[in-house]
Amino acid sequence: MSALVEGAKKAGANYHVGVVQCKDSFFGQHEPETKPVGPELLYKWDAWIKCGALCSEMESSTLFVVGDYLRARTGAVMLVVANQERAKKGLPNPQAHDMEVVYKTTIEAVRRLIASDKA
Repeated sequence: MSALVEGAKKAGANYHVGVVQCKDSFFGQHEPETKPVGPELLYKWDAWIKCGALCSEMESSTLFVVGDYLRARTGAVMLVVANQERAKKGLPNPQAHDMEVVYKTTIEAVRRLIASDKA
C-alpha cells in the first residue's frame, strides 16, 4: 500500500486516492466566462468532472515529470480548501485551511519510506 495512504490513516485524515486535474490557469477554471475561450474551458472542466477528477490544482504535474526524469519517488498530498461545484449548486461549502493533517500525513509517509528502505 502507498506510504501516503498509510500516512493519512495514521494521521486520522479523511483521504481519497485518484486522478486530479493539474491546470495552468487558476482563473481559466474559476472565471472562464471572462476568457475568449470560455466555452471551451467550461467544456473541458465538465469533462474532468465526468471522468471523476477528485480536485484541481496547479503544481503536481511538474513534480511527477521531474521526479520521473530524475528517477525519484514522488507523491502529492492535497488539502481540498473548498468545492466550487457545491457552491454553484447552493449547497453548504465548508472551507478547510488547517494544514496540520497534511503535514502529519507527509511526515508519516516519509518515515515509512525511510523504514522500508532500511529493511
